[in-house]
Amino acid sequence: MNEETVEVTVKYLVSLAEKTGKRKETVELDPGASLEDLSRRLNSEYGLALPDPRIMAVLNGKGWEQYPDKLETELHSGDTVLLFPPISGG
Repeated sequence: MNEETVEVTVKYLVSLAEKTGKRKETVELDPGASLEDLSRRLNSEYGLALPDPRIMAVLNGKGWEQYPDKLETELHSGDTVLLFPPISGG
C-alpha cells in the first residue's frame, strides 16, 4: 500500500457485478478522499451515479446516509464499500 493513497475495497453484488465486470476491486484515492470522491470515480468508470435509489451503498456495514457527514464522509485505507440493488420480497 502506498502511504500517499487511500485504498478502499469496493464489492459489487448481483447486477452491479455484471455491469462493472467485477465482483471486487481495490480503488486508490487521494488522502482525505470522501464518499463523494469515490462516487465520482465510480460514475466515471462504470456510469454508477451515486447516490441512486436503485443502488444500496454501504460503508463498513452502515448505509451511506447513516453517516453524519453523508457524502462528505472521509474514507480511510481498509474501508469496505458494498454496492448492491435494493432487496425486495414478501
